[in-house]
Order: sequence, then C-alpha cells, then structure tokens
Amino acid sequence: MGRDPPKVTGLSPKEGPPGTRIIVRGENFGISANDLLSCVIGGVECVFQAEWQSSSKILCRSGNNQGPGDVIITTKTGGRGTCTVQFRGYVDTVGPTKDSAVWVDDSRFGEAGRNQAQSPTALVEDPLALSDEPSKCIYTEEQLLEMFQDGEFAHFLTSED
Repeated sequence: MGRDPPKVTGLSPKEGPPGTRIIVRGENFGISANDLLSCVIGGVECVFQAEWQSSSKILCRSGNNQGPGDVIITTKTGGRGTCTVQFRGYVDTVGPTKDSAVWVDDSRFGEAGRNQAQSPTALVEDPLALSDEPSKCIYTEEQLLEMFQDGEFAHFLTSED
C-alpha cells in the first residue's frame, strides 16, 4: 500500500431507503475501477452496486441498513479508509396519508363523468366468470353426445335423473 487510505468526506443524499443512489465524495478512492475492493454503507457491503468514477467520486446504491452508519471505502492501493460523514438508512413505509408511485389504469372503466360514480363490474356481464349459465353455448347437445358417447361420462348426458 503506497498511498494514503481512502477518506469519505461527503455524501449526497445523506439519508434514504434501501436502493438509494448515493454520490460518495472524498479522496484516495484508487487509481482505477479495478482498485475498488469494498464499499460498505452502514455495515452493508455495496461494492457490487458501486461504480468508480474517479479517485474522488464513487456512485453506489445503499443496502438494507437502518439508522446512521459510516461509509467505508477499501482499495488495493490505500487499504481500509475512514469516514467523516454518515448515511442514515430508513424503511420507507406507504400509508393512507403518504404519496406512493402507483399507477391505476382507469381506461377500462369507461367514460364515467367526474361526479358520476360507476362500478367497473357494471361494464362486464360476468366480470369474475363465476356464472354457471354461459351467455352462449360452445357446443350443441348433439356434439356433446358424439364426443362422450363411448366415454365414462356418457350416462350423465343421456340420463333423465
């Protein structure tokens, strides 16, 4: 190890849920991407999702850590580094009062007016396909008798019970 150890001096952002894209800034992050051995955020190894940009910048994604934790970079040339800032990981919960990125496709609900409520089940005769009376017969009675006349279910088709 001929160089000084890596030193993390800045993070952007400084907090986020798992998978947050983080810009790690500092010094002595190695001379190439092959020099980066480890990127630990809050005790969770993230080197597999890290992208070496320069000797002073690494892009990575946070792991599943909760609470504040150091960001430690390890390189071949500088060894295990130090940190002057921390990343705070948290679990992002979705509830009735918090926005979420969920898209509801309302195109299949028809052209209901803004003030007029319309049930999506009103657009389809049997939306769950639970009816035991089909709207049209697929086979005629003669076709069914011909298909099952020699089979074990033939007595069900011809019996009057």
